[in-house]
Amino acid sequence: MTSPLVDAFFTVSEPGARETGFVVRGGRVARFDWGTGRVDGGARSLERQWPALPAAFRTGFDAAMVTSDPWTMVFRGAQCLLLNPLDGQVAEVSTIAARLPGLPQPFPQGIDAALAGGPGDEVYLFAGGQCARYDLRAMTVLETAPLERIWTGLGQHAPAFTAGIDAAVRHPSRGTFHFFRGDAFTRGTLATRTVTDAARPVDESTWPGLLPVFAPGFAYVQVGWGIDVIGLDGDRLVQTLDIEAHSDSTAALQTSPDRRLLYVYHHLRRVCVDTTTRRVVAELGYTQPEQPVNGVCFSPDGSLVHGAVDHWDQDGLFFLDTFRTGTTERTRRVELRAGDLFAALSEPSGGAEATGSSIRAGFCPPVASPDGRFVYLSAVLDGQGAVVEVDVQAGRMRQTFRIPDRSEVRALAVSPDGTHVHAGAGSVVTFDVRNGAVVRQGILPGPTALAVQPGGGDLYCLPWDGKEGVLVADPLTHTVRRRIPVGGSGGPGSPHAIAFDYGGLRAYISDDHSYAVAVVDTETYDMVRAIPMREGMRPMSIAVGPY
Repeated sequence: MTSPLVDAFFTVSEPGARETGFVVRGGRVARFDWGTGRVDGGARSLERQWPALPAAFRTGFDAAMVTSDPWTMVFRGAQCLLLNPLDGQVAEVSTIAARLPGLPQPFPQGIDAALAGGPGDEVYLFAGGQCARYDLRAMTVLETAPLERIWTGLGQHAPAFTAGIDAAVRHPSRGTFHFFRGDAFTRGTLATRTVTDAARPVDESTWPGLLPVFAPGFAYVQVGWGIDVIGLDGDRLVQTLDIEAHSDSTAALQTSPDRRLLYVYHHLRRVCVDTTTRRVVAELGYTQPEQPVNGVCFSPDGSLVHGAVDHWDQDGLFFLDTFRTGTTERTRRVELRAGDLFAALSEPSGGAEATGSSIRAGFCPPVASPDGRFVYLSAVLDGQGAVVEVDVQAGRMRQTFRIPDRSEVRALAVSPDGTHVHAGAGSVVTFDVRNGAVVRQGILPGPTALAVQPGGGDLYCLPWDGKEGVLVADPLTHTVRRRIPVGGSGGPGSPHAIAFDYGGLRAYISDDHSYAVAVVDTETYDMVRAIPMREGMRPMSIAVGPY
């Protein structure tokens, strides 16, 4: 049997009627949002999530079940305790034998999985190929039998599961249960204790986020003429992809939302790589006078990819192209013409008339709004930097925001609620896209890269001058919350590009001067290690994924 993907899985009710699952694997835990049907955020250490846990429970849970919401009974070896996962309280640390008297062997020595939700106060405990029905109120065993005898249909639909399961969880609203074993799961109806579904793999189509959130992952680093793939479980070089990326771009490498596709930008083309096989699956080539401009952005579900294209024969025209991810199928092209962009300026600079004819795409990758409706691109209008908002659903340009100090935009980021766009120019400028107002400018220095931490909301600014390390700022006030030195051999370093892991708990930052990638803990704002590049080569653009 393959190693368990899930060691324990339990669900509690949070304020606002939100049902949140907690998935435990090894010494880490991730939240599962039953409303969206996917993992929410990153995988934190058990010790950091619940500091009051005794030492034995910090390295993992064997099983867990909610007995009085949110109080959860947690099992580890022969021990058990009660945990309130919402506030971290721990109570009644005991042994299984003392807590649940009457259980036959091997249950007192350890429980593999546990499931509440039976009639009355009945719960189900699993050890090897045996299942015990237990009444928590009467504190007595109701029945002990092989799994296939208590769970009708298990032998038929998931025969391997009759030897034992790793975890069990009840869906909070559908009356169903899920059993996990190795890298597979099955499902059934709890009221009748009937397994109804054949065992299926745990993957992105069945449990979105569950695989990548616990995977050690890989860093894809643009180094020299190739892309180094570094295994993050030991910071070892595992492969070099013979794919050339644009040397000056901080966003030449970008991954799709599920991290299964890596897009590589070259000044003549964009190449799509399947990260599970590390093979090219699509190449978006352009012929003169058209030329791709920098990196790409994705729709929230990852089905579409957007990128800017310049037209060198016409000074008043460029495009936003949309493709189906992983293919060469272009689904839409939006023309961006000088007359429209100047007419759509939200506020002409200094009250000047909004007219002009010279435009081109800015050298900065686009970003998409959280709902996927809008894409924001950098542009240069008569030599002045601007941000263009395109409604990709309607297929038209909507409005243009001019940079007050006229400098070109080198980086873009969008707030998690989609109401603000951050533009890195001579300084960081934040626009309210609802009314075009400049919310803040002139506080944060001009950056090589900007990024909003997934799930956290901090604005990460990598200053252009390379003397301040990484600045972590409030996205609206631009107040610097932390200044993180990222020099691989000490000092502030010269940060160039940034990428976050799947849950946003680690930031990976290429450092020009020390020829290393700095790894930053986004909860403590500390650089936890530096990954040196091969042969002292300079790291440029970077992407991170589980595959």
